[in-house]
Amino acid sequence: MATALTPIERFKRALAQSTRALAGEPELSVVFGKLGPKIADGKILLPEPANPLTPTEAQRLRGHADRLALRFAYHDAATHAFNRPSGSRARELFDLAEDIRCQALGARAMAGVASNLNAVVVESLERKGIRFAQGSRLTTLLDALALLLRERLTGAPPPDAAAPLMTRWRDELERRAGGTLAGLAAAADDQLEFARLSHELARDVDLGYELGAVGERTPARVAAARPARKPEAEVPTAPPGTLTLKAGKGEMEQDGPDVPDNEVLTAQRAVTDERERKAELEAKGDRLSRVAVAREPGHPSRYYRVFTRLHDEELPAERVCDAEEMQRLRVSLDQQARLLQPTVVRLANRLERLLLAQQKRHWVFDLEEGVLDAARLTRVIVDPLASLAFKDEAESEFKDTVVTLLLDNSGSMRGRPIMVAALCADVLSRTLERCGVKVEILGFTTHEWNGGRSREDWLKAGSPANPGRLSDVRHIIYKAADAPWRRARQNLGLMLREDLLKENIDGEALLWAHDRLLARSERRRILIVISDGVPLDEATLSANPGSYLEQHLRNVVDWVQTRSPVELVAIGIGHDVTDFYQRAVAIENAEQLGGAMMSQLAALFEERGARRRPAA
Repeated sequence: MATALTPIERFKRALAQSTRALAGEPELSVVFGKLGPKIADGKILLPEPANPLTPTEAQRLRGHADRLALRFAYHDAATHAFNRPSGSRARELFDLAEDIRCQALGARAMAGVASNLNAVVVESLERKGIRFAQGSRLTTLLDALALLLRERLTGAPPPDAAAPLMTRWRDELERRAGGTLAGLAAAADDQLEFARLSHELARDVDLGYELGAVGERTPARVAAARPARKPEAEVPTAPPGTLTLKAGKGEMEQDGPDVPDNEVLTAQRAVTDERERKAELEAKGDRLSRVAVAREPGHPSRYYRVFTRLHDEELPAERVCDAEEMQRLRVSLDQQARLLQPTVVRLANRLERLLLAQQKRHWVFDLEEGVLDAARLTRVIVDPLASLAFKDEAESEFKDTVVTLLLDNSGSMRGRPIMVAALCADVLSRTLERCGVKVEILGFTTHEWNGGRSREDWLKAGSPANPGRLSDVRHIIYKAADAPWRRARQNLGLMLREDLLKENIDGEALLWAHDRLLARSERRRILIVISDGVPLDEATLSANPGSYLEQHLRNVVDWVQTRSPVELVAIGIGHDVTDFYQRAVAIENAEQLGGAMMSQLAALFEERGARRRPAA
């Protein structure tokens, strides 16, 4: 007798069938698990339904499935890759516009699909707190632009949660991009024409300099290079309406020459090979050589310029606000983290057990002097002058270690991500201190939005071309390596201060943390970077060549990984940072940060322990 299906199993079966039908792929594999929602290896991965499943959660899950199915049905990966801009922010806008186009084609035809997609948009807005219209000017402008494009393509107004955001930006966007938005709505059925108009949309919001060589490609040449439709290898994990525009792994670099007509493109394949990429970097270096600062040859900042450092800050957390406010913020951190703390503490205890186990003394064998090894006694009897018959005790050297946590304090980290980062840094610091490992906790942001006093000085100087970095960076020391955890724990609450989190210059922050590590006397130095995206500073990016800050970050990371004794690890929150770092892990939400931090550190110590412990 067949076992009756549970309600959850019936829901999953029905959702899988409807997803295949909407995608037009009867044999499409639909898998439920922790990795969704996304497309990977030709499969649709969806989150596991909650049990019990509420009507709201069921509709949102259907929305995730509909979004990915529509991507299968209407998206041509080759056309998309061939027309993708080279600059990171224009590329983000281009990707999001294409995602909205695919959704709109389904929403226009089916009211149920439109309702499901709208539920996911609302979920995304609630999760981000975008209803408060916080964040940098460019970030909130692009958030509003995404909602306005969705409105033009589907006729559905933005959700009520986005009302403050749209009040701030609607009139300006209609003035700057109204005609292009109308053209995009009319071209939704033609991906090639839609891609061309998306470039115009990037120009409307002053991102035209990031388009690269795609503007030189003719529609005829793109059409000739288009193969039969194939689903792309992986779709960004953000659900429809997720308005945090972050670049991801496998981004297309479009500054190289045209791709031959007979070459089949995929969304995850780089257009240029390694030689072309090197040539591109050399050309970029030539363009910036006019503003090169005085740096030694080979330094990652050789072609990177700072207009002025007069307004930069490097200060301990205690100087950012008074003791009373710091205490209030720490209490708020403890209250918000109450539910998450047991999980993080459990992971920390596991890491502590690993480290304490490595502190046990172990024998080193096959030595020329020391204690006679009884297991090799026969060797000595046969040949009294035999070497390598001794042993000695040794202790793991991992305690001679310092770990630096470098935390992104940008506006996009506001809310739960920064709260979880502060909590994990707190617990990790306490755990490693008990094991004899010193920890430093640093943060990086800017003093003001859109440049601050540095930009004002640049304007007073007549706005010279290629000025370099135009913001007032703020580097914060939450906990110095030699400071005990009890003395510094109060400082971590500062990250919850609303006006602290602004923009992020990752390359300079990484060099700052790296140089502090090099000044330490410990034999082993580990740097863990926690970020949720690429560098973003509006004032700098508006006055310099495209990807100026991103390229500097790449140069810094490459220099640290190839020339420095510092061991570098990166954790990307909602952003795949493996495009920048050799050793990196991407997590889909802030709740996974604790596990990622502990596992990365455990792997580092286990590797060192294995290298230091010879076989018996």
